[in-house]
Amino acid sequence: MLREVSYSQRERFWLWTLAIVGAVGLNGAFAYGLFARPGALGSAMTNPVAAAFIVEALVLMGVLAYLLGKWGLSRVHWAWFVVLSLVGGLAFALPVALLWARPGGVRDSSAA
Repeated sequence: MLREVSYSQRERFWLWTLAIVGAVGLNGAFAYGLFARPGALGSAMTNPVAAAFIVEALVLMGVLAYLLGKWGLSRVHWAWFVVLSLVGGLAFALPVALLWARPGGVRDSSAA
């Protein structure tokens, strides 16, 4: 059974806006900090609070990659979702994966 998932023009606009802000703004700030202050990443890894946030983000990236594939919400393969997340951040990868939905709707795995 297929369940149709469609986004309005407004929702698509905001998803693309989030993807751009995530890739350029948030990831840009990270890249700037990485190149302008190369020692900052090492300092963040030795800070237990920062390390906890980093580990949590990596775990959630894996969980989202699995769930997007299991629920059939995107035709982006889980490995590409992980690559997009590592390169552009979750704020970039999630909207991109949702906007590249399967043609013809979303598979409903509970109807099997």
